[in-house]
This record gives sequence, structure tokens and C-alpha cells, in this order.
Amino acid sequence: MKLTANALLRAVCTAISFLPFFCLQAEGESAPCESLAQFKIDHGEVNSAQAVLAGPLTVNGLLSTRTISVPAFCRVLATLRPTADSDIRIEVWLPASHWNGRLESVGNGGLAGSIAEDAMAGALLAGYATAGTDTGHTGSPATGDWALGHPEKIVDFGWRAIHLMTMEAKGLTAAYYGVPAKYAYWNGCSEGGGQGLSEAQRFPDDYDGILVGAPGNYFVHLQIGGNWISQASHKDPATMISPDKLPAITAAVLADCDTLDGVKDGVLEDPRQCHFDPETLMCKGEENNSCLTAPQIAGLKKVYGGAKNPRTGEQIFPGYMRGGEAGWGLWIAGTQVPPRDYQHGIMVNTLANLVFDGYKWDWRTFDFDKDVAYADKKVGAEINQINPDLSGLKKHGAKMLQYHGWNDPAVSPLNSVNYFESVQTKMGDTSSFYRLFMIPGMEHCTGGPGASSFDHMQVIVTWVEDGMAPDQIVASRPGRTHPLCAYPKVAKYTGKGSTDDASNYTCAAE
Repeated sequence: MKLTANALLRAVCTAISFLPFFCLQAEGESAPCESLAQFKIDHGEVNSAQAVLAGPLTVNGLLSTRTISVPAFCRVLATLRPTADSDIRIEVWLPASHWNGRLESVGNGGLAGSIAEDAMAGALLAGYATAGTDTGHTGSPATGDWALGHPEKIVDFGWRAIHLMTMEAKGLTAAYYGVPAKYAYWNGCSEGGGQGLSEAQRFPDDYDGILVGAPGNYFVHLQIGGNWISQASHKDPATMISPDKLPAITAAVLADCDTLDGVKDGVLEDPRQCHFDPETLMCKGEENNSCLTAPQIAGLKKVYGGAKNPRTGEQIFPGYMRGGEAGWGLWIAGTQVPPRDYQHGIMVNTLANLVFDGYKWDWRTFDFDKDVAYADKKVGAEINQINPDLSGLKKHGAKMLQYHGWNDPAVSPLNSVNYFESVQTKMGDTSSFYRLFMIPGMEHCTGGPGASSFDHMQVIVTWVEDGMAPDQIVASRPGRTHPLCAYPKVAKYTGKGSTDDASNYTCAAE
């Protein structure tokens, strides 16, 4: 009598008890969730494997928690210790039914410190097996004291935790379902975008599709750029611009530049074309919320211009775009000295702890000539993701889609343009595997006045699995649709029909 493949596997596994974990079930058959607690992983252990019933689940987000309804799934918690000083927590969630055959790993924000459970829940709802990590430490996205005296934890944060999580997530997925995931995807924005670029550069075989949103990939220089803003706007109380003044700045910019793209809609298609001079907002009499003082104008010009070496004039990190000032409140504008905006908090914790070894460091003392090279040498190799050579990703046959909002107040959108163009310089045309989409009016990862909502995963899945590369993506907001064009093309209004209808635009050269 002939044995089927599954029956043969069962017979062999019964006879030889020390074979690997895949012997717990035959190919294509799910293993009991609890049995994953015995799964052997490299450099660590599985802490628990628990079947979670369908229903409400409270999940952690970047800054808050929420309760959502989820399908039944197997929840696996593990700890990875690739070095004696490593303590990397990971979670892998596996749908109990209706698995779509794919793995979607999710990224972090800021300095990480927690697992992005809300993003994992979103992937789970769509049928994906999903994985996340705290990158090797706990704390808020603006906590950095974990790095003091712990260089291996910096390596874990910079790149190692994501790669190891990916390997173990693939193994656990295959063990649970009896077959490996057909496709593996990365989905991250901000620090998660930088993590996606790290995978593309360092471990190009890890993923078949990579979504990179607003990447903080030039991490050291991003924080130095944040220090530039803090010094320009907050070192001297006279330069501080109240959040109450931001709408007036945006209104003045739009009055000057909104129609440059042929449509008056409160959004600049490409803010680089706008050369609004903030001197026009100089207060003529008593200061009020519709005008700026001379010191405030000087500070604003520095924010637009970005961090530069005062001796050589070299750009350290690009500046922020005209037209998005109304959304600067949480990231750039502060109401106190020192400021309490997000950018300042992440910057201080990064430079003080990862670079200058302690809280005694004063952000006001940063030297934009000498200290940049020191910071790059100290931690740049581990936490910067700027290698333009993506030949490994191309060879693997993977696809990468990068997107960034032109109104982003957290990571300059020019950072994405700069990295994309550096890859083109290194490799030539990358349209077969890597494309960039700049999103007019979108702030950091989401929000803002532009049409920015679209199904990110569906776009990358269609490209990877069906071979349909995106030339144009239709994004929406309430009452409007608008095309997003593969950079460097931009959306041009045809001159006919509603300007709120994407079908009335074409993607064309600038």
C-alpha cells in the first residue's frame, strides 16, 4: 500500500522523536496553538503560546490604547537574546482560520520600546499572520536611557531585532500552519519606514514586498536636524513662534503659491516650487497672531532651510516645506523653553543617550560642525539606513514602495527624495522594483489637508503577486479623490471637470 506524503511524514516523525518541530503536524495541517510553546528558536525561547478567542481585544498603539474586535488567533510571545545584553521581545499572531497565506511584519515609531499591537491587529483582521517587536528595550518612543552603557542594545534597535524577529516569525508561521507563508511583507512608517529600508539594504531576502512610509532612515541626521530646529526656534525665547500663529503662516503661503499647480485647493502639489518669503509677514505695529517679529522670521527661515554646517554650508538634513505650517504644532512649534514638542523629545533622548552618554549633555551646546562627524562615527553604522545599493533587493525579485507626505512636520519629505535619488544615481532606473510616491498635503504618515488614504497593502501585494507596478495610486479624503504619481511625475489637472475628482488629472513630468 502506498503512503501519502502526509502519512509518510507522520510515520517518520513517530519513529524519530528528535526531529524538528515540523514533525508536530503534517504538511498543510495546523498544529495546536499551545504546542508552539515548545518551538525551538535561535538565541532565545518561546515564553507562551495561547489561543485567543474572537472578540474585543485591547491593543497598544504608539501613544495610546484602544479596544477592537479581532478574529480568533494564536498569540505567541518570545524573547530573543543574540548577545548577553540583548532582551528582544517579539510577538507573532496567527489567524486560527481564513489565513491568507501571507506574513505581514509591522514597524515601530520614534525610539521604539513597545510592540505595535494596533498595527498587528489591523494585519490580523485582513487575514495575515503578523509579527512585531519592541526592538530590545521598553519605554516610550521618546525614551533613550536604555542605551546608556548598552552598545548591543543600540545594535538591536538599529537593525538586529527586526531581522531576527523576521526569521522567527517565518519559522513559527510554518510550524503552526504546516506550510511556510507564500509571501512575506514589511509594513512600517516613520521609524518603521527606516526599518523597512534597513531590511532592504542589509537583508534583502527577508521580504518579498516592503512598504516604506516617511522613513526616519537617516536617523542620526534626522535628530541633528531636530536640534537645529530647537536651536533656531527655542534657544532664544524671542524666536519662538506660538502655535496660534501657524495658521496665518500657512494662509500666507497658500495665498502666494496655491495656484502654481493650476488648482486652488489648499494643497501644494510640489511645495518645492513655492518660494514664499516670510519677510512679508513682518509685524508693522504691535505683534499679533497674524504677523511675525524679526527674530521669529529668522527662526522660520532656518526651519525651511534645514540644518547646515556653518563652516562649509553643507546640508546636514533637509528643511521642512512651505504650506504645511498649520500642522507643525505637535512636532515643531513649542509653547515653552525648552520646548515639549515630539521632535525635541526624541532628539534630546537620542543625542544625549546614544551619542553623548548621558543626560548632562545640553542640547543648546551642539556644534553643527564638529559634532556631526562624531555622532555618525559613534552610532551611524548601526542606526542609519542610507546605503543606496539595493542590488540584493533587485536580485531577490522583491518590490519596495516608498511614500511620504509633502506636509510632514516630523521627517522632512526631502529626506525621501534624497534617498530615492541616491539609489537612482547608484543603480539607474529602479522602476522595476522600487518606486516613490510623494503625497501632496499629507502630514506624518497620515492626516493633513491632502487626499492621502489608500490601501497600502493591496498596492504592494498586487505589484508583488500580480506583477502590476503602480504608476498611479488614487488616494481619497472626505469629498475628494486625487492621483498620487510615481516620482518624479506629479498630478496635472486636465482643465475639465471637478478638481476633486482624480479622473480629471493625469500624471506628467513637473
